[in-house]
Amino acid sequence: MCPMVRRPPGLEIALLGFLLDGPQHGYQLHQMISDPTGLGLIWHLKQSQLYALLAKLEKDGFTNSTLQSQDPHPPRRVFELTSLGREAFMDWVSSPVTTPRLIRQEFLAKLYFVSKKNADMVRQLIDKQCSVCQRWLTEFNTQMTASEPQSYRWTMYQYRLGQIEALQQWLESYRNDLDVSSGR
Repeated sequence: MCPMVRRPPGLEIALLGFLLDGPQHGYQLHQMISDPTGLGLIWHLKQSQLYALLAKLEKDGFTNSTLQSQDPHPPRRVFELTSLGREAFMDWVSSPVTTPRLIRQEFLAKLYFVSKKNADMVRQLIDKQCSVCQRWLTEFNTQMTASEPQSYRWTMYQYRLGQIEALQQWLESYRNDLDVSSGR
């Protein structure tokens, strides 16, 4: 992706993933993102927010829309992915998250989409995220060691280390489960 092109943040770009299989109208997209067995577990989006995000994605060139007649009802707007949108989504979904606070929503959204494709994409994403986790562990351990024991700073880094260690254990467990289920 060209470095001068602004990539939308996680929720916006996740919407592009729902357009990979073809054009959708706003209500369909809202139903998909609100699915209580899918991304609805981690994101809650009002329809008005969705339409604002879709307008922004179109303005930025990631989607196109057309009006579709549906007599006797008013026409509805149908959104489709542009090549720029497809490229941005594929870049986003295959990249690890860059800060621990993005794991709960953004990483899990990426996992949602890659798990629909194939297990190799899931493994690649997990491997990349594990590498980033290892860097975080090194960084936070250095910060904790440089802190006065039992100080607030030391306690905060100790907490963050625990979070990242738990995340890494979960990622490895998930990867192992994939390997078992695929006979590896």
